[in-house]
Amino acid sequence: MNWPLWKDGGMQVDEQSAQMMKQRLGMTAIDTRSAMLAFNHAWMSGRDQVLVMAGNPELFYAKLTEQQVVKPAVPLQATLPTSENVPFLQKSEEVLTEKAITFIKKQLSAVLKLPVQRIEADAPMEHYGIDSIMTTQLTNELEKTFGSLSKTLFFEYQNIRELTGYFITAYEDKLMEVLGEREAVQPAEFAEPVAVQQAEPFLSTQGSTMRNFASLRRSRLSLPTRDERNERMNEAMDIAIIGVSGRYPGAENLHQFWEVLKNGQDCITEIPNDRWDYHLYFDEDRNKPGKTYSKWGGFLQGVDQFDPLFFNISPREAEMMDPQERLFLQCVYETLEDAGYTRDNLGLYNGFGLEGNVGVYVGAMYQEYQLYGAQEQIQGNPLALPGLPASIANRVSYYCNFHGPSMTVDTMCSSSITAIHLACQSLQRGECEVSIAGGVNVSIHPNKYLYLSQGKFISSRGRCESFGEGAEGYVPGEGVGAVLLKPLSQAVEDRDQIYGIIKATAINHGGKTNGYTVPNPKAQASVIGRAFKKAGIEPRAISYMEAHGTGTSLGDPIEIAGLNSIFQEYTDDKQFCALGSAKSNIGHCESAAGIAGLTKVLLQLKYKQLAPSLHSRVLNPNIDFTGTPFVVQQDLVDWKRPVLEIDGERKEYPRIAGVSSFGAGGSNAHIVVEEYIPTYERSSPIIVDSHNPVIIVLSAKNQEQLKLQAQRLLKDIADQSYPEDSLIDMAYTLQIGREAWRSDWP
Repeated sequence: MNWPLWKDGGMQVDEQSAQMMKQRLGMTAIDTRSAMLAFNHAWMSGRDQVLVMAGNPELFYAKLTEQQVVKPAVPLQATLPTSENVPFLQKSEEVLTEKAITFIKKQLSAVLKLPVQRIEADAPMEHYGIDSIMTTQLTNELEKTFGSLSKTLFFEYQNIRELTGYFITAYEDKLMEVLGEREAVQPAEFAEPVAVQQAEPFLSTQGSTMRNFASLRRSRLSLPTRDERNERMNEAMDIAIIGVSGRYPGAENLHQFWEVLKNGQDCITEIPNDRWDYHLYFDEDRNKPGKTYSKWGGFLQGVDQFDPLFFNISPREAEMMDPQERLFLQCVYETLEDAGYTRDNLGLYNGFGLEGNVGVYVGAMYQEYQLYGAQEQIQGNPLALPGLPASIANRVSYYCNFHGPSMTVDTMCSSSITAIHLACQSLQRGECEVSIAGGVNVSIHPNKYLYLSQGKFISSRGRCESFGEGAEGYVPGEGVGAVLLKPLSQAVEDRDQIYGIIKATAINHGGKTNGYTVPNPKAQASVIGRAFKKAGIEPRAISYMEAHGTGTSLGDPIEIAGLNSIFQEYTDDKQFCALGSAKSNIGHCESAAGIAGLTKVLLQLKYKQLAPSLHSRVLNPNIDFTGTPFVVQQDLVDWKRPVLEIDGERKEYPRIAGVSSFGAGGSNAHIVVEEYIPTYERSSPIIVDSHNPVIIVLSAKNQEQLKLQAQRLLKDIADQSYPEDSLIDMAYTLQIGREAWRSDWP
């Protein structure tokens, strides 16, 4: 119900405003008895929305529906400037717009009771608490200058910049007069007169809403120049990573994951009891049928723990869902929070007639949850569990109301990097405005271990010895991770945080080899070389390579052979590029291995350090690293930018890394990632003190979760080294980039 003012209500206006509302709109305050009668009539009407008013309804309706008078477009006799006058006109237009914005701000300042400098041109009107009463006052203030105006102006235009655009178009002469700009904007020389058409009135669109939100996000930072924007538009192929989240063995979040990596922790354990009793299947004899010779793996904590009501899922439905579907949904939500976006914010990205033009791509491999349903059926309990990998991606799109492409990809161990490749392509082709990509993998049934033992893929030593002596198989690891992607030029304009830049991605297949699971070093070299060429980078400048590095006797030497062959096409230099694999810490996360490796690279870029790769103190004797560009990273060191002389020019290059991911069936993928170096300077930090405080807003669905939110925030502040001026950023993100739930603090 849309209510007017109540005589006995808490929201009141002064006598002058009340009289103005009565004269102009025919609206008066409603008494309580009439209001209750109106409520009863509205309830009985069965309508979705009802507007209630007291006073003169005929006058109110006439004012509400009156047509706005705008001069029609007519041919004008004007002149086109010569080429040397174009910069002058562009500058004059920009100056006029800024002066007009300032003028409109001054007109509104008294009504908003805010100083002009605190009114932002791109901020949505709603951020200033503008209500129906205030819109009448604001319109009345503007009518003192422009005469009669539409009473719905502040509903048609979403911010002051749009409103100013309307006045520049519809009231140009009056605006020029009050600004004293009529003579100032005339250029000195003109070409021959030609006929031109007057511009159509400035109109608000849904698409502009997203631009307004983006403007609000970047308002506290200096804006890029026109030349900088043009330069970034030339980098249309570059994709920015603006959000990342994940859970891996020994790490419930990425802060803990970095602790695992930098401290060189081995997170492999025996198979926990909440998976299955491994004693029923384990036997050290590698050749014993029906048994597995491995009892180790990397495992997530609480894969069976899920809050279905938070995601509007019934508990019964949640029990039937594959744990991978639940895990990835949680991970995506955390990724959006990390980027400072909500579902509604991303829903403002429109495309092809639908809101929420956001793509979802996820890599997944094993679908073993349904095996428990088959076991129940054998025992006489007709339980059917779905095995639908598409639901992992589709569930995210459904919950978030995203309308971009949504798909689950299975290329075995290269699934998540292939998903990221497809997400980048979708952005570059304009199929979506933003993309979520990642992977998920769990070990929830002994079938996987029996299969890997049959094929002799799994390690009997209980660790992934990437590039180490004695490597004879991999250890399965669980994991879930996701990144939020956006074209770099747009991310820079929106002032998003940027973890790194995806310069290029590439995929291919190994074709026919000496065996179905035997890698093809030429195909691996080809996919890496293709990524290098697409990225347009100098391979000699690559200073880190996150290798596939499963720790198999055959796979590791083949991978180095492929890497070495492609680098040799560009340089003869040796041992300049660090090499490592996250698998040595957390096991081989299979379909999530690629996102785990990419996340490791992003964390290394964030902290400017290279983490050690484990179990490689004694290197694989079948690999001659001294004859290659690579050095296995065995200690925690600073990651320095390389200073190189290439083609006679000596300069410092950004930190660049490659991430390889190779599927057991021959599907290969590679990503080139570069650090983001801002080309703009942050504005002076805003000092937060008792005279200029900020509000830290927390919300949750209940009080228990709210307290947990506060505890997590306190722990994060204690664990992280935040600069003094970060409090205002924290307050801003918690207000703009978080969904508002029912229970606010305190």
